[in-house]
Amino acid sequence: MPPSLSEMFRRLFNAEGQTRAARSVESFGWLDMVLGLIILIGPYWTAWLLQLPALTDQGANYLRLVGLLVGGLGMLYVVAGRLNAHGFVFASLLDRPLVPVIMAVLWYKQILSGTLALAFAVSDFGGFLWTLSAWRKDAQLEAESAPPRLVARMAAGFFGFVSGVIRNSRTFHPDGRVFRGTVRSLQPVDESYARAAEQLAGSALMRIGMGLMKKGSPLWLADRIPDAPSIAMRIASSADEITPQGPSAQCLDLLCTAGGNRLWKLVLNLATGGWMFGLHKFDYFKNLYHADVPYRIDDGKRDVWIRLVPDVETPGLPQDGPARDNGLTLAVRRHAVLRLEVQPVGNARLPFVPIAEIRFDEEIEIDQEALHFDPFAARGFEPHGFLSEVRKSVYPASVRERAASTSERNRRQEAGLSSRLAAYVEHESMSTPPRRWRKWVKLGGVLAAVAIVIFVIYLAIRLTQDRPVEYADDVLHFEYGSTGGERMDGIPYWFWIALPELFPEYLPDKKPGRGYSAFGMIYELGKDPRYDLPVGMSMRNFRGIDVVYLNCAVCHTSTVRDSPGATPRIVPGMPAHTFDLGAWGKFLTTIPTDQKFTPQRLLDQISKMQNDPHRRVDQPDLINRLIFRYLAAYLMRDQLLILGQRLSFIKKDSWGPGRVDTFNAPKALLNFPMENYADPKELIGNVDFPSIWYQGPRKGMQLHWDGNNTSVDERNLSAAFGTGAYPPTLDVDRVLRTAKWLETAKPPAYPHPIDGALAAQGRHIYEEYCTHCHGTREPPFRHDPPQSNELVGTVVPIEKIGTDRWRLDSYTWVLAVNQSTLYAGYEKDWGFDPPYPQRFSHFRKQPGYANSPLDGIWLRAPYLHNGSVPNLWELLKPEKERVGSFYRGDDVYDPKDVGFVSTVAEQDSRKFFLFNTQVPGNGNGGHTGAGYGTDLPDRDKWALIEYLKTF
Repeated sequence: MPPSLSEMFRRLFNAEGQTRAARSVESFGWLDMVLGLIILIGPYWTAWLLQLPALTDQGANYLRLVGLLVGGLGMLYVVAGRLNAHGFVFASLLDRPLVPVIMAVLWYKQILSGTLALAFAVSDFGGFLWTLSAWRKDAQLEAESAPPRLVARMAAGFFGFVSGVIRNSRTFHPDGRVFRGTVRSLQPVDESYARAAEQLAGSALMRIGMGLMKKGSPLWLADRIPDAPSIAMRIASSADEITPQGPSAQCLDLLCTAGGNRLWKLVLNLATGGWMFGLHKFDYFKNLYHADVPYRIDDGKRDVWIRLVPDVETPGLPQDGPARDNGLTLAVRRHAVLRLEVQPVGNARLPFVPIAEIRFDEEIEIDQEALHFDPFAARGFEPHGFLSEVRKSVYPASVRERAASTSERNRRQEAGLSSRLAAYVEHESMSTPPRRWRKWVKLGGVLAAVAIVIFVIYLAIRLTQDRPVEYADDVLHFEYGSTGGERMDGIPYWFWIALPELFPEYLPDKKPGRGYSAFGMIYELGKDPRYDLPVGMSMRNFRGIDVVYLNCAVCHTSTVRDSPGATPRIVPGMPAHTFDLGAWGKFLTTIPTDQKFTPQRLLDQISKMQNDPHRRVDQPDLINRLIFRYLAAYLMRDQLLILGQRLSFIKKDSWGPGRVDTFNAPKALLNFPMENYADPKELIGNVDFPSIWYQGPRKGMQLHWDGNNTSVDERNLSAAFGTGAYPPTLDVDRVLRTAKWLETAKPPAYPHPIDGALAAQGRHIYEEYCTHCHGTREPPFRHDPPQSNELVGTVVPIEKIGTDRWRLDSYTWVLAVNQSTLYAGYEKDWGFDPPYPQRFSHFRKQPGYANSPLDGIWLRAPYLHNGSVPNLWELLKPEKERVGSFYRGDDVYDPKDVGFVSTVAEQDSRKFFLFNTQVPGNGNGGHTGAGYGTDLPDRDKWALIEYLKTF
């Protein structure tokens, strides 16, 4: 029956029977309580004392929280120490040595300052040494007949659980091959050694195998995980005395492992990759095998270390598991020999002395699960020390909990983990007598289980997070809202802002500190381009990481200025005529080839930027830093390299600002063999970004420059592929919200004066020459009732329109057929009820280019589908008189010719793109002749232009 609360308080105040170790824990707890109280009351003074950066109010509250946690931990230490709670004292010995390691990592990653990390490390490790010393002093006072130490009992419980439930086999050395052998004395000169060697002479049963992996493990996994060969040996006077079930008083069990002559060296070796202390993972006979515990021999007169030394030559150096086993088979056929050597304890300079040798006779088949070894005293060899004491509890527990035969092991494996766990719990409850300390062990187990469950739940919540940044305003949602592309193609925010600072030499202007401005991306006035997102970038917390990627506005939003020094006006929905998508893509696919693209360099750059108050998100925590360090950086590099290779056939250098090759990238993503087999005439499909206002009236029209689709929904979803929004990642609700807004979104009015009389003249000219192809000035862009010659939203054959045909030829019938497989499975016939999205079914190959409505035409320069004519005045010239080259990318408006300034090569350190109409795909011909107004007198042309300003 548990003691009452009053009894517990009495014990707390009296501290009866307190051990030295418990007293040290109590004292350390008082120290923690005082430190926690100081931090809680005086966070600013604490920050000054530890030379931390100046605290904000939020930072002071975080520091107070640290003080509260430290003080609370101290109180727990005080109570545990005064109650003489052995389990908690032992837990503190396991916990506190980890603190300096954690502090070192946090300091190295620049998460904590060196002063604070050192303070925590020194205090915790000093407390650990104090408690450890007190524990050892208490242990010396225990009688030899005392029950097994708590450490041994806990280890036995742990390894019994691992063997019986988790591994369903031995925790270590789970499988191997078994051999018979003969042991003979080498008759050493030393009499003590000679007597010990004579006691070893006889027969041996040997099992050789690896320490960690099991049979049936994938070969690729077994060959990559650091592992160490081991030899377990049972020695008796004759073969008849050897049984697999366990040793008799006349059998000595000897366990030896390669990879280190002490257990701590072996653990360190495996933890660091298995390259130290002469470990050869794939060759049993290139290793030295050490017993790891000292033995008393010759009636306790001598204390020695034991090792086994293979005495056989093996050809070559095996490189995998099968070669290792083949080498063992060949060595046994030649009756290979192991020398058993000893060295006096306490003098590592003395050489090992060979006292016996074990010869391999033959390989035998034996039930591996029935065979178990117990390394206890026999035949004059007595293991001793802490590890031997632990083994006396651990080995029987492991044997008791695991299967007793191979068939039983297979049955348990088929039954599954939950069945093994249930059997383990039932066995423990039936076979273990109740003891007083077990309630504390159970309490500790419950607390540990709760902690594990909480941590697993936390990870589950964190790693399943999918939370985009929300915007109440529809325009802001269009400019910064998510389409879902961050889920697959998202770039971690901290990588996004670090890249232009780490690789400025690959930027067009080679200047850091300006974010992605050099590519023509737009940053709102007052925002810091180093940390803020440009228009057209969305952000989402996906699986615990804030990631960013493109949205619709990156190609369909731009700026307009009235003069070079004027403030730019951001216009959603207009073509992104300043954004050089090709240069941006080249930047991203080039930097992974630079030697600076490493996790460490990225994290170093992040550390330089993470404390700036302009950052959009919190500093990366330890979990995210580990993800960045060991996964994200490598994954991003590989994806960018693959993307660059798959799109290498596209000539992005020929695009310039405001243009893209729309349908060649989808061919690569649909696995078309473009580089070696594509028709050369389909390799160039450069076009201008279109405007996207008034999508509602456009429903049913032939969309895209060549009119290859009549569904606005399909056109939107197809374009969303460019933002990474694929069927598995599409954020349906947010894409629909953008699509709904675009149905009625309208262009801004022309901001400069308009000559009303001249525009009225131009209206009549427009109605005569332009209305039948481009529709009316206002939505729905058609007459009511419809007129017989209305062609708005229909395709004009290439032979008639006569414009550059490269874009037309780049879109092929084969691509149209393959696009009809997109969103396959999203059909009502297959049980998919929601109306959106649905499988594509409207893509068709067309013979020409589509007539588009002219809403906002004053903002849609340069003109024609490929942006080959800089302004409306040039468009109304006969094609032979049109300018042959001009500059693209300037957002200063030209109200006279109606377009953007195209004669300036450089402005504000930004070089503009020289557009050459002689380059394939850039032709400025077509849309010329009497029917297109190019033969009109200049006064009529100016009148027409004046009217077009009103659109």
